[in-house]
Amino acid sequence: MMWNYLFWGLLLLICIFLLLNHYHLSKDVSKIIQTARDIRAGNFNLRFRLRTTRTDILEHGGELNRLADHFQTALERTKFLEEERKRMISNISHDLRTPLTSLLGYIDALQTDKTLTEEERVEFLRISAEKGNDLLHLIQEFFELARLEEASQEIVLQKVDLAEFARAVILDFYPDFTKLSITPSLAITSYPVYVNANPDSLRRVLNNLLANALRYGREGKIIGLTVRQELEYAFVEVWDRGEGIPAQDLPYIFERLYTAEASRNKSMRGTGLGLTIAKSLVEKQGGKSA
Repeated sequence: MMWNYLFWGLLLLICIFLLLNHYHLSKDVSKIIQTARDIRAGNFNLRFRLRTTRTDILEHGGELNRLADHFQTALERTKFLEEERKRMISNISHDLRTPLTSLLGYIDALQTDKTLTEEERVEFLRISAEKGNDLLHLIQEFFELARLEEASQEIVLQKVDLAEFARAVILDFYPDFTKLSITPSLAITSYPVYVNANPDSLRRVLNNLLANALRYGREGKIIGLTVRQELEYAFVEVWDRGEGIPAQDLPYIFERLYTAEASRNKSMRGTGLGLTIAKSLVEKQGGKSA
């Protein structure tokens, strides 16, 4: 008789344990379902927080949290890219419309204004050609950036003396420095600094950096170029003593088509692509930009 009581008592305890386990499991599953519904409804900061001793439930909750983190990161990235796309379209429209409107205006004057003198016609033709070249340069930069961003685009590297290469590149800017009364400040090592680079790409990087400093830092009257080596790394720095870049613009200077509002005037025309192309070329060659 006693064994019967023990048996039924043990069976009752097992049933109670199973019922409690089922209750807690159902509660955890319900909480997971509700949290998932809340996240799907737009509350992306929610995470699955469970109080349970079951390792399988905890592992599932952890995986769901990692999935939610990944989803939120992807969502924020998508939102950022959408904002960048809108800004890019706005900047493209601005950069194309400005020289195109001016070009069409001068062409219309040449066609319809019979009072223009010969000297005025020559000047209008010169300005029209300048505006056309601005458009061509902008379109070429669009195509170059698209080409660089292709995953299949490869750059062939070779051994290059960065110090000697930098001296040769800055010589091309001396006429501009002289014209604008700018003093170049050079701090280039006297010994060779060998790097693995593509000469054409390296020249484009240095040209873009120097042209950017020339465009936006000319009022400082000094533009510097530094080439140095630290251990296995080679560094190139281009600097100027202009007004500098506003703090709110610093995080975006390497983004395509981003230009600070102060730079969008006729005397300092820029597409906003120069630094983006330079950064892409540096990374294609295994380097880093900062």
